[in-house]
Amino acid sequence: MRTYTLKPLTLAIIAMLASGQLHAQQTSELSKITVTGEGDKLGTGLLVDEDTPKAKSTVTKAQLDKTRSSSNAFQDLNLLPGVNASSTDPTGMSGGNLRVRGFNSDQMGFTVDGAPVNDSGNFAVYPQELTDKENMCDLFVTQGGTDAEAPHVGASGGNIGMNSCGPTKEMRLRVAQSFGQLDYLRSYVRVDTGEIGKFKGYLSYSKSSVDKWKGEGENNRQHIDSKLEYDLGKGSRLSMGMLANELMNHNYRSMTLAEIEAEGYKADYSGDMPKHVTPVNGTAQTESAGTVNYYDYARNPFKNYLLTPKANLQVGERTRLDIEPYYWYGYGGSTYPTTITESKSSSNVHGGVSDINGDTDVRDRVLVLTGSMTETNRPGINVKATHDLDNHKITTGLWFERARHRQTRPATYVDNSGTVLDWWLDDSDALIKYQDGNPYQARDWLTISTGKSAFLQDTIDLMDSRLQITPSVTYKVLQRDFRNFSNNGTASTSATSAAGNGYLDYRVVEKYQQVQPGLGTSFNITDKVQTFFGVANNFRAPSNSDYANLIRTYSGNTITSMYDVPVKQEKSTNYDLGTRFKGDWGKASVTAFFVDFRDRIASSYDPTQGYSHSWNVGDSTTHGLELEGGSAPYHGFSVYGSFSYTLSKMKENMPSGSTTYYATAGKQFPDTPKYLASLSLQYAYGPYMANLAAKYTGERYLTLVNDVSIPSYTLLDLNTAWSMPFNGVWGFKNPTLRFNISNLTNKKYYVANAGSGSNVTISNDVAAPKVYTGAGRFASMTFQVDY
Repeated sequence: MRTYTLKPLTLAIIAMLASGQLHAQQTSELSKITVTGEGDKLGTGLLVDEDTPKAKSTVTKAQLDKTRSSSNAFQDLNLLPGVNASSTDPTGMSGGNLRVRGFNSDQMGFTVDGAPVNDSGNFAVYPQELTDKENMCDLFVTQGGTDAEAPHVGASGGNIGMNSCGPTKEMRLRVAQSFGQLDYLRSYVRVDTGEIGKFKGYLSYSKSSVDKWKGEGENNRQHIDSKLEYDLGKGSRLSMGMLANELMNHNYRSMTLAEIEAEGYKADYSGDMPKHVTPVNGTAQTESAGTVNYYDYARNPFKNYLLTPKANLQVGERTRLDIEPYYWYGYGGSTYPTTITESKSSSNVHGGVSDINGDTDVRDRVLVLTGSMTETNRPGINVKATHDLDNHKITTGLWFERARHRQTRPATYVDNSGTVLDWWLDDSDALIKYQDGNPYQARDWLTISTGKSAFLQDTIDLMDSRLQITPSVTYKVLQRDFRNFSNNGTASTSATSAAGNGYLDYRVVEKYQQVQPGLGTSFNITDKVQTFFGVANNFRAPSNSDYANLIRTYSGNTITSMYDVPVKQEKSTNYDLGTRFKGDWGKASVTAFFVDFRDRIASSYDPTQGYSHSWNVGDSTTHGLELEGGSAPYHGFSVYGSFSYTLSKMKENMPSGSTTYYATAGKQFPDTPKYLASLSLQYAYGPYMANLAAKYTGERYLTLVNDVSIPSYTLLDLNTAWSMPFNGVWGFKNPTLRFNISNLTNKKYYVANAGSGSNVTISNDVAAPKVYTGAGRFASMTFQVDY
């Protein structure tokens, strides 16, 4: 197990920020809003005034502060309309899945303080890597179209944004300690400098650990957030945000429904460690990974950093300039067992694989540990200018980034005691080597993804601001420069014996681009009723893995034929039509939506190429209705609810061979329930708060032909808090005790194993789909205090 320690620099910064007397404060600040005493005004904290001409929902700090502090952004969004979120563990430390209106998280743009955090290769999102919830001020989702200024080239759906809180005006030390079932332990500390002239800043650190709820293993996470701000005066400000995260998790096992029926609901990886065949020189030892199911080999080490410096400048009475560069770094992946065959031949990749098991011959097939490791360096910049001209608010801007995405699959030897010298697989001395001394690779790719966009938007106020019209146009382009370096990777399929490979070096360069016009309108029928209409065009470029293992035939060191890259960018046009109501009693909204999806990407059989890969399976449409409403507190009681109806249909049958087809036309897209509903009931009186939240998730199909489904379920969560009457005792300020129970009724349910919208099972006959079993009841408690 990796040992977690605070670096000396971190300790020094904490000591510097903590110097002097610390004072409590009760105001959380964000660049655009200031929220004070939120719970009294917002009730459940799940419904705020929205005035964008498109569907949008927001989770405020009032809601975030009452739920479990380790939960991730997917879980925090789950009560909102159109959102289908799930996690493999109750704490959120393992990540999870998210779909909105049937769009998977890798089809939506995701930002932290304006910086994109989707994977630059396949656009996946891993919420356990992002900001600690104590430092978040709000979390929003636009269910349909992306914003014109959004820095995304992988968002055919809407976008999700996390906005962190700024430093407090007064000095403060905040400490929180959580503990619960499964040896759950989480420590959090944040130091705010308060205002020092025109400067203020904060630094926070958290460390979390929990045992898996089934099987052996644990999850470990440590995280740092920091933000510095300097007020230039007259509406201008400089700031620097930073997050750093490190994970060492054991994975959960996904299983078919038949496997769960046979092995049980809590079946997981085994605790039985495999043993090697005794090495004998001159004799071939043959081992297999097919039956190896050892929990400690299924790990997910990952570390990442994000820097977000900003210059937000008021350059004139009516003109504002925002310059926001960012830098993302990430390294890690998932480990698992496999076998490698030793060899020595000039016709093999890098001359073959050197002796692995120490018997000095190259005759053996040996069980080893491998991992799909990724290293990303991703600098970028957003520049936006806004100018007010009479009744026009004109906004224009540019976005540029260049992501260097290196993906490898090295391997290391594991001895009979289970010892692994380096779980991160980045220590060359611990890796298995080719005959020429290079590390063995079953994947060795470098992708340079260069993204650019330019946008122009005009917000026009008419009829004394009762009518607002917002036309926009955005041009986005992504160039993929993919390089395959000679490796042992192959792409085979059960549909045909044909297979591609990556045995020799090759390069593929593809460019994707789109002009995206958009239009939004809103009209205030009365002071309390607003109607809106929005239309937006989005697109998503193919994943970089679609360029891998394309060698069809080769002779010696020469490629004689290659498979094409037949995947086109997927496109969508999103329409929203809705009405919002607001009054002293609360707020409500109703939205009808329609999505025209073209060239949707999924994994399927290509009859012209003779093998399976990601390709455009055809067009689809999604339409439905979303309802959302919440009350203002009345004698301490408040309520929030949402309802969604989503019909997502494929239009075409998908080829299963050169002349045959799968019956996919008219079928509901997988993991897209027709019905979703949520209800949150809250009572707050004096120092006490209790909140009961329910989420209903309808039946979901697991295949494109809809021949396997998992049943609907309803989960209940209980959140309570007590503002303790101990101010001044031992220097305490604002001591608070929170108690959280997830899955209150201990409901058994299934979570679809569909981590990517581009990777779904065609039919049960082709491959039985796999699922995760849902975590049972879990209770935790948190004590928080300021000094």
